[in-house]
Amino acid sequence: MIERFERHARDNYLQPGYQEAEARKDFIDPFWKALGWDVDHEREHNPYEQEVKVERGVSVARSQKRADYAFYLKPNFRDVRFFVEAKKPSVTGARGRHFQTLRYGYSANTPLAVLTDFEQIRVLDCRLRPHPDSALDQVYKSWNYTDFRDAARFAEFYWLFSREAHADGSYQRRIEDLPKPKGGARQRGLFKGGFQPVDASFLAELEEHRTALAKAFKKADTTLDSETLTEIVQRTLDRLVFLRFLEDKQIETEIGVSHFGKRKGAWADFREASRRLDGIYNGIVFKRLDPLDDPAFEVADEVFADVCERLSSENSPFNFDAIPIHILGSIYERFLGSVIRATAQRVFVEEKPEVRKAGGVYYTPEYIVRYIVAQTVGKLITGKTPVEVAKLRFADIACGSGSFLLGVFDEPLRHHAEYYNQPGNEKQAKRDGCVQTEDGLWRLSLAQRRAILQNNIYGVDIDRQAVEVAQLSLFLKLLEDERATSARQYQLDYARDANLKKLLPDLSSNIV
Repeated sequence: MIERFERHARDNYLQPGYQEAEARKDFIDPFWKALGWDVDHEREHNPYEQEVKVERGVSVARSQKRADYAFYLKPNFRDVRFFVEAKKPSVTGARGRHFQTLRYGYSANTPLAVLTDFEQIRVLDCRLRPHPDSALDQVYKSWNYTDFRDAARFAEFYWLFSREAHADGSYQRRIEDLPKPKGGARQRGLFKGGFQPVDASFLAELEEHRTALAKAFKKADTTLDSETLTEIVQRTLDRLVFLRFLEDKQIETEIGVSHFGKRKGAWADFREASRRLDGIYNGIVFKRLDPLDDPAFEVADEVFADVCERLSSENSPFNFDAIPIHILGSIYERFLGSVIRATAQRVFVEEKPEVRKAGGVYYTPEYIVRYIVAQTVGKLITGKTPVEVAKLRFADIACGSGSFLLGVFDEPLRHHAEYYNQPGNEKQAKRDGCVQTEDGLWRLSLAQRRAILQNNIYGVDIDRQAVEVAQLSLFLKLLEDERATSARQYQLDYARDANLKKLLPDLSSNIV
């Protein structure tokens, strides 16, 4: 590859007409295969257990798209090991591409990410909260393709990003020895090395928004009590977060958080968009809630516009396509540990008494959730067909914000995908409504995933806010693999079915 690129670089590969898709096919895909990764899915046919997820489309709506490559390692296919962002060789390193790559890595808690056109490979340090102005300063190391002729330089890269390095733990040991990034200031909410992980960072931002909105809402209506304020502030933030998720997933391409304030005021645009989005998506998130959706409830536009600006996709350090759903769940679990208190004189946020007594919120680690679910639900559905699994019901009778429900929902999704991709099950996959991918594999359609969620998953909790977040988390999980094209196709397929035409199911009888 090195010799071929060197021989034809000037007359072909560095020309503007040589596209990113060609560079990926000719060099970038083979490069990662040479490092041991199953880029072409030759070893694994279950879409939920492929160690490299490849995004082939390069058309970009509003400059947002998925990372070109996401690398995983068995048995954990839920958390990304690292991202690779590709570009064509004739494009010089722009700040925007660096910032985009950093957002992928930071949002998924991956310490390093790679930006490459094969001619140049840049390894970016994603431990710091990214900002567009400092994106170029977060380059950890760079390689030119000719550097790989040197055994020592190649070994340095190999023991960071080869499959062998991740399988034997070499990668993790090297990550622990990484130096502090150039110009990296220490950040609030520290962990090893003085860096703030995405969950602590986003939680801190949500808490700031909660306080600002609570004060603005109370000013708009002085009669609002503590319980009502807590409910409508959370619903507002839920809508903004869910919409950002839909934007970064490219499911919603018409309405965005950054659009609020472009037509009327930010608050008026938000309220109008909420009604439109409720007609498309259903579910509790955009469902009408008074006084939040009362036209007479007018909120100070400068406060709400500032919240939207900080959450908007252009400059936000968070990419909601990359943040694992279970991490969002853990953020909300801690967020729900506090409530809004309102008096005649002021509005403030305080910990719930039970949280204060316990010394904080304790969220079940995701690896423990995975283990418990695998030993219970996993063993129960092993060997069963999708029809047999559909007859089962799984309930968490103290579901909180839904950490176990997410794990339970994930189990039949993976089981069904493995079942349909077994030899001899192709006809049933097609008959049951599975969608065939470009590489010939079968994945569950949105309709199938909706059916699993409605038929199999149940939860109960005495905390209304927790129930709302549990439903929100399950909706995020449901739409995890969707895109605008597949979402629109679903709506076309079920346009005449009143119960199915909206993208999200009604979970009011499932999660209560």
